[in-house]
Amino acid sequence: MRVFGTSGFRGYVNGKLNPLNVIKLALSFSSFLSGGRIAVGRDARLGNKIIHPTFVSGLLAGGSDVIDFGLTSTPALLHGMKGRSEGAAMITGSHTPPDIHGILLFRGDTAEIFGDEEREIEEIFEGERFQFVGLEDLSEVERGDALPSYREDVRSEFPTLKGRIILDSGHSPAVRDFLHVLDGLEMRVLNGEIRGDFPNRPPEPDQKSLGLLGRIVREESAIFGLSLDGDGDRAIFVDERGEVVPPDRLGILFALEEARSRGIRKVACPVNTTGAVEILREYGIEITYTKVGPPAMASAILRKGAGFAFEESGKYIWPGNILYGDPVYATAKLLRILDGRSLSESLSWIPKRYTRKGAIPCPDHLKGRLLSEVEALVEPLGDMIKIDGVKVVLDDGSWMLLRPSGTEPVFRYHVDAPTKGRTLELERKALSMIRSAGKTAGLENLN
Repeated sequence: MRVFGTSGFRGYVNGKLNPLNVIKLALSFSSFLSGGRIAVGRDARLGNKIIHPTFVSGLLAGGSDVIDFGLTSTPALLHGMKGRSEGAAMITGSHTPPDIHGILLFRGDTAEIFGDEEREIEEIFEGERFQFVGLEDLSEVERGDALPSYREDVRSEFPTLKGRIILDSGHSPAVRDFLHVLDGLEMRVLNGEIRGDFPNRPPEPDQKSLGLLGRIVREESAIFGLSLDGDGDRAIFVDERGEVVPPDRLGILFALEEARSRGIRKVACPVNTTGAVEILREYGIEITYTKVGPPAMASAILRKGAGFAFEESGKYIWPGNILYGDPVYATAKLLRILDGRSLSESLSWIPKRYTRKGAIPCPDHLKGRLLSEVEALVEPLGDMIKIDGVKVVLDDGSWMLLRPSGTEPVFRYHVDAPTKGRTLELERKALSMIRSAGKTAGLENLN
């Protein structure tokens, strides 16, 4: 069984995330860290009643000291663990549907486990090469509160913040982060009740919720609004007109600010980033393309010297903060950049691109076969880029990316073009190729 996908260990409770696999992963992580101290947090998903205590028990059995931060966001956990533990584990399904759960593993420097480290943990897991300790060596669980550290980290850099924003926290524990860390702002909160069943909107911001958010931003003359995912590490912003801001465009704005203020000359972003990002080269900024997901982005920062990283899902990573998405920090940073200007005006100079993305159900065991069949269909269209799935860049600068999801049982497509019409054309082509390849790969009932 493959342990890690795009980001973490994910699946259904009593399926892939059954108690046996959960405790095996905890023992593997404890062995990987040689029993070091590990910080643990969890989101509000209902299945965490099973996963959280099981995982903590596994860490203790493996000889690790545990700091349990309890119900928290992923960014808060990482701020809380800095300087206090050799690693961290966040028990969360993040942006995925409520019935999908997961476990994210982090290094002591707050980067998600990646590369050789993932493979080492997988080898421990598969070979069951766990270490166990005797009863006399079992540690007590320390209770932690991440919010004081979070506030100190952010407010030391942004001591004065003013303005009115609208926050759709999406039933995420991150609502507490915003209210505690950014308490100087005038803030209206939507969907502020922390709920693991996500009654008012799905864990990932959708068009319906963003439309409501945009309307309230306009009506209340807010500077901007933002919508979070289930564990509070993604943020989708809307401008003062209520229009959704494509995260890539905001990433470009952030990147230029880092070049101006810190002199960075390299940024990292995944292969599904819009073509508009190429404008950064005109400002002397090198672009390193990566696989999709925070592990690859953190790797580019640590191993390739990128000074900033972002992805189209709404994650922005500043190395001086934490090596993961942090909407609270992004909000503070954006307020400083705007300094009284409107968000729409600040982004108006960036070339417009149009994107479409979606997914077709595909069981995990058929993903590899489907990808092979898709590659055969894509190859005649142009040079293929195989950083993550298969991407083909066409003569007009448009592109198609077809890839198996690393977090859900689906096969994804993502297209990008300079006009809406071209984007719709490429979406139809991408769906047609996936469906054709799917029939050959053994998939049934493709819609």
